[in-house]
Amino acid sequence: MNVLGIIAEYNPFHNGHAYQIETLKKETNADFVIIAMSGNFVQRGAPALMDKHSRAQMALSCGADLVLELPALYACASAEYFATGGIALLEGTGVVTHLGFGTETEDFSSLSKLADILCREPEPFGTILQRELKKGLSFPAARAQAVKSCLLSQDLSHGSASGSTSDLSHGSASGSIPDPAQISASGSILDSPNNILAVEYLKALSRCHSRIIPCPLPRRGQSYHDTAPGQAFSSASAIRASIFKNNPPAQNACPAAEAETTAHPSAAQAEQTRRRLPSSLEISMPKAALEILRQYPHPFLQEDDFSLLLHYKLLTESSEQLARYGDSTPDLARRMKTEAENFLSWRSFCSDLKSKNFTYTRLGRVFLHAILNVYERDYKPLPKPSYLRVLGFRKDSSSLLSAVKAKGNLPFVTNPASFQHDRLLSLDLAASDLYCVGLASKGDNRLKNDYKQPLVLL
Repeated sequence: MNVLGIIAEYNPFHNGHAYQIETLKKETNADFVIIAMSGNFVQRGAPALMDKHSRAQMALSCGADLVLELPALYACASAEYFATGGIALLEGTGVVTHLGFGTETEDFSSLSKLADILCREPEPFGTILQRELKKGLSFPAARAQAVKSCLLSQDLSHGSASGSTSDLSHGSASGSIPDPAQISASGSILDSPNNILAVEYLKALSRCHSRIIPCPLPRRGQSYHDTAPGQAFSSASAIRASIFKNNPPAQNACPAAEAETTAHPSAAQAEQTRRRLPSSLEISMPKAALEILRQYPHPFLQEDDFSLLLHYKLLTESSEQLARYGDSTPDLARRMKTEAENFLSWRSFCSDLKSKNFTYTRLGRVFLHAILNVYERDYKPLPKPSYLRVLGFRKDSSSLLSAVKAKGNLPFVTNPASFQHDRLLSLDLAASDLYCVGLASKGDNRLKNDYKQPLVLL
């Protein structure tokens, strides 16, 4: 039995995701598709547009057979921890044979070379990395320079008769000196978020000696950061931007008439939601996913919906306390504390603190870690998954569930009440409660907590 595994956020699910599932399922001759999906918060330190069960429903409606929740500790972490946690979770099923992931390049050979260097971290890599950091380069830029140098050294060594990088007379294997432009292009692959994740997936597979076969698929349509709306293969960023453009904060709230506690939207509210969505989404999302979006009964969330919680943390905690959160540093914590009196909102504070050494995404993760109480020590060392948390599955895939239960090495959790809480699950529950706080700030208290939320069954 072939089982395709995909690590994803689906924020929200769009045509590119459907294309990935359909194409890779055919290429791998997969019988089933398992998704390891981020919960209510995503890797850039932001709330997901929609709650995790609604996004799981999208995935199951568009080709997935089983959706597992990627624990929040991994889902809201750096690319390395995100990938490591996702691979470990899929390994834990005992049935995944292939890993599907998107790339921004067709040069899979260079991705493999980069992954090998970053996995081994040879001595020259560390030396060059520290040298470039001392020059004032950001970590991503310094790492790219170290990788390029190692690639050049590696190719010269392989092409030299004596194996010495100083002997350039023999050139490369083809008898010529390696092209620096080609080496530079390989290093620049790390400029793309999808390529960075691809390299981290390859690293994680290598480090755990996994038998899962990597299956890269070049991305179609817009790049990760492109926010132009209305394309057949629009990025998730573009879709979110168009949704929020049509739903400014003053309008993106729960109507007072609909504030009663109910699990399903009324016809009036569903119609109101339908009118708020831009028509361009009809060509960017599969029909099934778009209909779930149209019927979504809650306000759409974004970072600024948690501004008050973050501001409270900044005002009431010392710089020493702020420095202990995941992705934070003493220097950043001092800046956060100093600038707290100028705080206006989550996103504006990110923009104010952004620098060469602290990207907007990293700052978002620091802020989220602060309000979730996720500390740097929680990642040292990175804990292994301790359960398979099921968000939903297709009823006609019962044989897949039976296989996971028989071959997997992690317990199957369909309700947190049935599982003894550990740090990972406690953080998942806290993240879900925090998401409810964001909805409540917009007048919506109808999302059920994780103990009462039923599985998505299709």
